Amino acid sequence: MKHVALIGGIIGLLFSIIAQLFAVIDDSYTFGNIWFLGVFSGIVAIVCSFLVNKRSLLAGWLLILTSATGFYALAGLYLIPGAMTLLAGIYTLSRRNNNGTSH
Repeated sequence: MKHVALIGGIIGLLFSIIAQLFAVIDDSYTFGNIWFLGVFSGIVAIVCSFLVNKRSLLAGWLLILTSATGFYALAGLYLIPGAMTLLAGIYTLSRRNNNGTSH
């Protein structure tokens, strides 16, 4: 799931930047005003992909949070990277055993 989170974060970062560029060209700031939230979500997802094996609980919750904030920022444009980071976050949290340590 580390690779899924990394790819989701990179795609989310790229989609956010592309949405900002189209908003500037079109003079429509619907996506332009909160594009930084999508970029921030992409960056946090990339960082969390490296934390999946070390701090799985933190990484799992942050991946779920980044998918929610990215979807809030860019709506339908963040659907694919949001789904990827959400699945990675849920899988990271679900692979913990009863003692609270990861496999």
